[in-house]
Amino acid sequence: MRRRGRPREVGAVSEHSHRLLGHVLVSANASLTPGAAALFFGVTAAASLGFAGVLAAKGFWPVLPFAGVELFALGVALGVTVRRGRYREFVSVYGDRIVIEKGTGRVEERVEIPRAWARLELQPARWRGHPGRLLLRCHGKSWEVGAVLTETERESLRRRLAELIAAPLAGQATEVPDATNVND
Repeated sequence: MRRRGRPREVGAVSEHSHRLLGHVLVSANASLTPGAAALFFGVTAAASLGFAGVLAAKGFWPVLPFAGVELFALGVALGVTVRRGRYREFVSVYGDRIVIEKGTGRVEERVEIPRAWARLELQPARWRGHPGRLLLRCHGKSWEVGAVLTETERESLRRRLAELIAAPLAGQATEVPDATNVND
């Protein structure tokens, strides 16, 4: 059935739909910078290869391949650690939608959710010692937010996002006037 009324242009939006109500940046607590990782790897490689070189000069040459494998494993582990340290989640709440952007150094996943239908759910951990999950749900789908946070930080994020999602827009009435007192 077609709705009657004033025609609206495709793409026309209300004046409040693009208004940013707030945003939250979630990032891992990563104290290892790329420079510090490179310095650590360099010092460790120099010590390891120096020691392996001395042993190889004395005839224990099988030490060299093992030193190389150890340094390769250390390099991979440091690379993964530095990459995970750059992980960010940026949650923006607008008048009509919520935008979640996730990625390491660049946006790798972007989701837009209608604000009116969004619901927050803080799921407790399934097993003791495991982290809980903060889920943003809409239309039967869910997206996890704040996976890199501690439990107290996740609860704080839940409260902040709940405030932003429930916040009325400027210019919107927050109370319905009593019709009986209009013309007294």
